[in-house]
Amino acid sequence: MSLVVLGLFTGSANAQQTTLEAGRLRAQLLDGRQFAFYCAGTGSPTVILDAGLGADARAWSRVQPVIAQTTRACAFDRPGYGASDEGPGPRNATRIVADLEAGLEAAGIAGPYVLVGHSMGGYNMRLFANLHSDDVVGMVLVDPSIDGNEAPLRAVSPAFARSMADFQATAGKCIRATAEGRMTPGDPLFAECGSPPPGSPLANTALARTALSEQESLEDSSRQVLASEPVSSALPLIVLTAGGQFGPEAGFPETERAALSTVIRENHGAIAARSSNGEHRVIDGAPHMIQMARPDAVTDAVLEVLRAAPTSRAARE
Repeated sequence: MSLVVLGLFTGSANAQQTTLEAGRLRAQLLDGRQFAFYCAGTGSPTVILDAGLGADARAWSRVQPVIAQTTRACAFDRPGYGASDEGPGPRNATRIVADLEAGLEAAGIAGPYVLVGHSMGGYNMRLFANLHSDDVVGMVLVDPSIDGNEAPLRAVSPAFARSMADFQATAGKCIRATAEGRMTPGDPLFAECGSPPPGSPLANTALARTALSEQESLEDSSRQVLASEPVSSALPLIVLTAGGQFGPEAGFPETERAALSTVIRENHGAIAARSSNGEHRVIDGAPHMIQMARPDAVTDAVLEVLRAAPTSRAARE
């Protein structure tokens, strides 16, 4: 689930029908890099949407317009994705959150915020909330990466571990070649990886380099989140679990599929339980990209958190 660098091929492509150019804000960071936000709607709190590994702001194309009917909603391209310039490595949660903090300030997108993070984006949103509790009034985590990243999943499923190794030996090899600038005609890997045309994700060196660094930093990101967790929290929080991501089509033994689902559900439940206003929901039959397959489940959760969010600083204290 955390290794959704597959989004380089699926998550972003599935959302390409809708572009957000009309609401694009290009914020310039202090080091000169450009950071792209895509905002729609008006009102407060502002909803901030962070996509998973390998996906950019377009991953929210079926969710953001609905939220924007109620309040301001801003998706963004993490540095190295879409219209945002690549950032320094390693691309762990600490660096991503620092860039987001700077981007929000430069763009004039003030809090309070309701944060929404999918998959790896859950690490980023959790860390942001932990560091900025005065500005964050709610959060929705959409099938977030679990504490410890893949290690707990590998421990209960040898088949899952093998599938991740197989990915690294095939698609992962192509992504690494792109990150190293080798995805060019004449290199043996170019043909082996399908001769990606210009403009495709596998031809984008900055994107591949960024996604690869994010993937390799996932365990560090998990540790950074856990180290910053408050002792107690009353933040309105809903954690959504994809109930259908380990079906028979996964090709794993039934007992291992059940074990994987149990690990994820228990971890997501524990994340929700860290807040006295937390709730865990399993979206039956939904794949990992819940926001694409069941956008209603995501928008319902966001709107519910918006209704529960305190409207003043005094009410938050």
